[in-house]
Formats: sequence, C-alpha cells, structure tokens
Amino acid sequence: MNEIKASDIRAWQNALIKKGYSETYLKTVNNQLSAIFNYAVQYYDLKDNPCRKAGSIGKSHAGEKEFWTKQEFKQFLVTVENKPETKMAFLLLYWTGMRIGELLALTYNDIDLEKRTISVNKSYQRIEGRDIITPPKTPKSKRIITIPLFLTEELKEYISHLYGIMADER
Repeated sequence: MNEIKASDIRAWQNALIKKGYSETYLKTVNNQLSAIFNYAVQYYDLKDNPCRKAGSIGKSHAGEKEFWTKQEFKQFLVTVENKPETKMAFLLLYWTGMRIGELLALTYNDIDLEKRTISVNKSYQRIEGRDIITPPKTPKSKRIITIPLFLTEELKEYISHLYGIMADER
C-alpha cells in the first residue's frame, strides 16, 4: 500500500469512469477504497491516503429523473405507430415502470394475460458483447406487476402476431 500514489488512484478512477458506471456507484466504490486507506493510515502507519490527493469521483445522489407527461407520451406513440415492437416496448415501460433491462429479459412465461400480470424476476445486460440474464437489480425489484386492461388488450394483440413464440423466449 505504501507504493500506491495519487496518480495510480486517478488512473484507476479514470478506468472506472470509462466503463460507464453510474455516478452513485463511482462515489460508493471510491469511498470504500478511501476508507481502506484511512484505516491503514490510522492503524498501520501508512503515511497518507492517496485517495485524498487524487480527489473524489461520482455523486452521492442520482439526479432526478424526468418523466413524460401523458400528452408527451401520446405524441411519441404516434411516431412509432408503424413499429409494433418499439410501440409495445414503450407502452410496457411507460405503464409498468419496468427498467429497460427488466423489459428485455421478459419471456412469454412471465406474462399472464388472464390475471393481467407481468412477473419481473430477471434482468438483461450486454457485457463485453455478450447477452447476460441476471437477477433483478435489488431483491425488492423481484415483483409481480398488475397491468391495466387496455395494456393487456394491446399485449394480446401484439402477441397474436408473433409466429411460433416459445414460452421461455425473450
């Protein structure tokens, strides 16, 4: 640890930033590393904490998300009217509040049109060019969403045009 300099920390920080992690994740990871160095300064006679010299990265809190109004969403839907997959994806995102990764991981098995529910139990990510299905972001993210009747009808119509869909197919 004595050989790690502020320039090494900055190089590590820059590598993390280039990977596209969220601002809050960057802040958390940087704080954890700094805490390790603080511990070494206090209990193991490390001269100083190179993280302090390197400076902090990230943000403590994520910025507020902007949402479309109902009118803005309706205006957008007009632009994708001839693109059924895109329209269905945005209808589901808007009316259910699912994350994009949760939507992309959905299979036919996750949708119960009779009960008007969608089971969110996995998430999709693309990591280093590979498609990866993982558990949801947090344990509380596993949930069953009740969908409005009009959306159920839209979904039935959309699914009826899919040829030979398999139960576990995304």
